[in-house]
Amino acid sequence: MRADTSPPSSITLRDGRTLAYRRYGRPDGKPLLLFHGFPGCHVQASLIDEQAARDGIALIAPDRPGFGYSSPAPQRTILSWVDDVRQLTAALQLSRFGVLGISCGGAYALACAHELADRLDYVGLVAGMGPMDVPAIRREQHPALKVLFGLARMNPRLVTPMLRMDQRMFAKDPLAAVRRLSSMMTPPDRAFLAGNDEMAGRFAQSLAVAYREGIDGAMSEAALIARPRGFELSAIDVPVHVYQGGFDRNVPPRMGEYIAANVACGIYRFFPDEGHLSIVCNRAPEYLADFIAAPSGS
Repeated sequence: MRADTSPPSSITLRDGRTLAYRRYGRPDGKPLLLFHGFPGCHVQASLIDEQAARDGIALIAPDRPGFGYSSPAPQRTILSWVDDVRQLTAALQLSRFGVLGISCGGAYALACAHELADRLDYVGLVAGMGPMDVPAIRREQHPALKVLFGLARMNPRLVTPMLRMDQRMFAKDPLAAVRRLSSMMTPPDRAFLAGNDEMAGRFAQSLAVAYREGIDGAMSEAALIARPRGFELSAIDVPVHVYQGGFDRNVPPRMGEYIAANVACGIYRFFPDEGHLSIVCNRAPEYLADFIAAPSGS
């Protein structure tokens, strides 16, 4: 099955914005909201579509403001995403659900853990980005990301040239762009892309669709991720499952360790042979099994 490139479903939020989302997995399954990485969009969830279907999971993947098909929200914060989630789950008539954050989507999963604890059956972070205002956990991060988030912290406009180049590259030939970028990736991620043409195509499409409305959404997001998030990890008292790859340089192991150690109940699972992308697909059976095992109403 190839990634669906047709326009996704959407709802109109109270402020008039459009919030786009697509369903994957099994429509009548246990509901799990997947929050994409940066840059990214709902198409990223297609990487685990088949596994979710096998496990009986209704995977719901929304586009954050300014990404994919969702309207921009220039004044948004990481915590304001929680209200978008409230409105989406109300429209879908979901009283309880789980949240899964991929990479920078982890910040938004943690925001939901902070604000929606009484409605969550599960919180999972796969290669989830740690707080970027803690220098000690960023020492081993890829230099390009240090530069990008460092500039965005000062002024998001400073990252315009980097994002514009990224957008143009993926607009022209997404798969070729991913192949070129793979030279900067860790060995597990390079091996994963080289051996999985279908998954490489889906990943490439997720990046191309992310920029369909331009770079403003990504520019805003870079600043949000780079700065303090508006809540403390220590205030999160629901279990948080952290899945960390040993080769990850986007989210170094110290980040995953820090998150798991600073929430009230962190469950840390370390995969020494995985990278930032490979862990998303290769370890889907493990983290989706943890979601299925989580009792509803716990």
